[in-house]
Amino acid sequence: MAVAIVTDTVSCLEQERVDEFDISLIPVYLTINGKEYRDRFDLSPDDFWKLYPDLQDYNTSAPPMAEFLQVFERLSKKTSDIACAFVSKSLSATAEAALQARQIFQKDNPGVNIEIIDSRTAAGAQAFIVLEMARAARAGKNLSEVVATANEMIPKVKYITALEGLKRLIKIGRAPKTAYIGELFQVKPIIGHVNNTGIVENLGRGRGTEKTMLKIAEMMESYVKRGRPVNLTFHYTNSIEEGEKLKDLITSRFNVAECNLTPYSPVICLAIGPATSVAFYQSDDAD
Repeated sequence: MAVAIVTDTVSCLEQERVDEFDISLIPVYLTINGKEYRDRFDLSPDDFWKLYPDLQDYNTSAPPMAEFLQVFERLSKKTSDIACAFVSKSLSATAEAALQARQIFQKDNPGVNIEIIDSRTAAGAQAFIVLEMARAARAGKNLSEVVATANEMIPKVKYITALEGLKRLIKIGRAPKTAYIGELFQVKPIIGHVNNTGIVENLGRGRGTEKTMLKIAEMMESYVKRGRPVNLTFHYTNSIEEGEKLKDLITSRFNVAECNLTPYSPVICLAIGPATSVAFYQSDDAD
């Protein structure tokens, strides 16, 4: 492809898609009980849940500039055009680190064009943006056209997740402003990215797994036009069964164009704890 595509591991892109479109993944970093890991590179989802019972001190951090510079250097041997879409700036300094790395790299490589895009979302919603960018690149679109594809996708994608609690997001400073309300009443907080703000939004709360999943499905109806095909990605943390339950519930209610079920990456599991989620969008040609 004339345009190389780059994203971070918060996108939770399936390895099969990464390989299919030759997408470059940059790992976000996480620290567990004093040991540092590169998300997905050093720690798989299964490995993370083996560590989970003994979780004490933990944190997440943006990739160091060296990670970006290595990828830029490798890709520059194949192309002069690189398009990167990263997790929302409100959640991570990843995009900012990429901008700094671009400035350093382009001093010695002024002929390499690197676009840094704030996806204003995360997880499967971010992955949808990246995949459309990759499809555009494969179709022969140039750099500006690939960036335009991303910008067209950003307001379309939505992301809703139900958590066991918010204490992990509170600890790392990523919880919505009303986070403590959910903790106080011991309900399942429902958060996400649905209004294109880039910040984590408090969408409501539910009591019990079944009722909470039903509430997520009902929330989706506010954003999905009836009868039109919808693209779906479901994420799970420590229970694939719960992911499958949410998948079965939602696919029975909507006209499905595409459906994926994937585990969350370890860095998201660390940030949110047990959860189930759905990311979705409807394409323009579904009218």
